[in-house]
Amino acid sequence: MGLYDIICTFYLKGVCAYGSRCRYEHVKVSRQSSAPSSEDISFPVERLSGTATHSTGILADAAAKHSAPSEPPTRPAWETMSGHDNILDRGYGVGYFSNVDSADQSICSFAAAGDCPRGEKCPHIHGDLCPICGKHCLHPFRPQEREEHMKTCEKRQKHLEALRHSQEIECSVCLERILSKPTTAERKFGILSECDHPFCVTCIRNWRSSSPSSGLDVNSALRGCPICRKLSYFVIPSVIWYSSKEEKQDIIDCYKAKLRSINCKHFDFGNGTCPFGTSCFYKHAYRDGRPEEVVLRHLGAEDGNTVIAKNMRSLFFS
Repeated sequence: MGLYDIICTFYLKGVCAYGSRCRYEHVKVSRQSSAPSSEDISFPVERLSGTATHSTGILADAAAKHSAPSEPPTRPAWETMSGHDNILDRGYGVGYFSNVDSADQSICSFAAAGDCPRGEKCPHIHGDLCPICGKHCLHPFRPQEREEHMKTCEKRQKHLEALRHSQEIECSVCLERILSKPTTAERKFGILSECDHPFCVTCIRNWRSSSPSSGLDVNSALRGCPICRKLSYFVIPSVIWYSSKEEKQDIIDCYKAKLRSINCKHFDFGNGTCPFGTSCFYKHAYRDGRPEEVVLRHLGAEDGNTVIAKNMRSLFFS
């Protein structure tokens, strides 16, 4: 008698856990037929012992699930759906599972936003709480990603605090709150490199571009602070005001780095001459990408020291 000639006794009794995948025949047998009962069927021990044991165990588990009352899961759904139980049963331990499978899983976007409607039945990992932003967005099995998020979140938090602090800063010339100006172009600070007095960028630029009075030095009149008269050779526009020297230096460095990525219109890829020379903040490069080679002229002073000569055009040449 072949394997597929055997009639499924569970199907005859009303239910078969395998359904259409069952390897035995699912046929209705009349009462007059001499179909063997489940007690009379003898399975080949050598070939079907493992199959019979496996099918009996699965059917027993299925019957137990139908008869036993349902119990709430003791672990989140993502642990059971990802094969966590099988790996633990094999003796690999939690560390093996977390390193192999959990790092590849994404965290629940609903939980990261604030609330997951599925709770413990959610198939995704619920992230750990970030102490800075207060969201469950830290992946428990990606340490590098956690560190990057913490740094980004901390930087964003500092920027928001500086922005709140900047709301109260007034210009020392027009006496108006700088971030309350009517237009976006006016809502910027004009930071002086050598001074800590606040100005709006419009007022300080108008001050430095006005003609000096007679008898005053150009440097002290145009480049000096209107309050303390300290010389500042450049103005840094910024949307926030600093609260420490380190923050001010960071603003200056970011401003210079941004200008270094912009080609100087005076240098014009080597076709023109920049009046600022080596002091220019903009990029001096040729069209092929080569940077400008700075050649310094060293001159001997009267006291024996060596000084660097400035590039000055002679008055005899037009």
